[in-house]
Amino acid sequence: MSTAESSEDEIQQKLSLAYEQIRKLKEKKEKLIEEVKKLKEKRREKVEKIRSIREQLMQVREELKSKVEEIRQLKAQKQNLVQVISEIRKEFEQLKNAEKVKEKLDPVQIMKKIEQLEWKLQTSTLSLEEEKRIILKIAELERKLQTAKKLASLKEKNVESKAELLAKRVELSNIRQKMLELGNQVAEKRKLLQQLKAERDKLKKELEDINNQIKTISDQIIIIKTDIENKSKEIQQLKDELKKIKESIKNAKNVTEIYQNQIKANPVNKEMIESKRKEIEEKLKTNKRLSFDELLILYYNQNDDNGEDSGNIH
Repeated sequence: MSTAESSEDEIQQKLSLAYEQIRKLKEKKEKLIEEVKKLKEKRREKVEKIRSIREQLMQVREELKSKVEEIRQLKAQKQNLVQVISEIRKEFEQLKNAEKVKEKLDPVQIMKKIEQLEWKLQTSTLSLEEEKRIILKIAELERKLQTAKKLASLKEKNVESKAELLAKRVELSNIRQKMLELGNQVAEKRKLLQQLKAERDKLKKELEDINNQIKTISDQIIIIKTDIENKSKEIQQLKDELKKIKESIKNAKNVTEIYQNQIKANPVNKEMIESKRKEIEEKLKTNKRLSFDELLILYYNQNDDNGEDSGNIH
């Protein structure tokens, strides 16, 4: 086998190795691409969950806001009811105080006494002292009359006030119960709000991790693509080199035919080439680099009498 043919085999081996390396790189790239696809699908699912949680958060916040506003309105109603109940109780206190009066406060009887005293003033001859006493008595009876009228009014209103007080107390109790229920609902909504926020934050962290994984794998894919491009360039260079070697071998065979024809036409040429061949062999023993012409002479002189390559030059 000639040196050129040996180089050709070496390049073929390099080509085979480069093709195998490209095949493995492409397989690795496809696996990484598939992994990225799976990660992107997981990312899409996480994004959908986060979107769903955000919608739930908005809904819960609206519900919470509505219930807090309802509680605020109920508090205002409760305050009004407490005020009304307080006023009704004051009226009962007034009635209670009026009932403590020992004297019998009969408006009709008081009016009669007042009329009698006034008639006496008008028809009787009285001293100034007696007249003054009667006037003071009438004034006192007038005050009692007012108290009696007020007492009568309070007594009339008593039944209505009691019914109103009972209704207001029932209403106040219902409001307090509803406020308690709303307070529990608000507490539940706030608890749910915190749970949703925690779940959202967890998903965000997982999403961030997935994005980092995608970036890391994408960077690996870019590196592999670069390696594939470099290997493709290497293969092209090897192909170009192989092409040159094949052309060299082809040219060498053509030159061999020319030398053979010269030797057949002139035996002296054969002796000269043989002498030159020996010099080249000595040079080869010293590991010196041979020129292309020297390689050809060494190669041609390894042919047998039929001009066939004996294949001893490597």
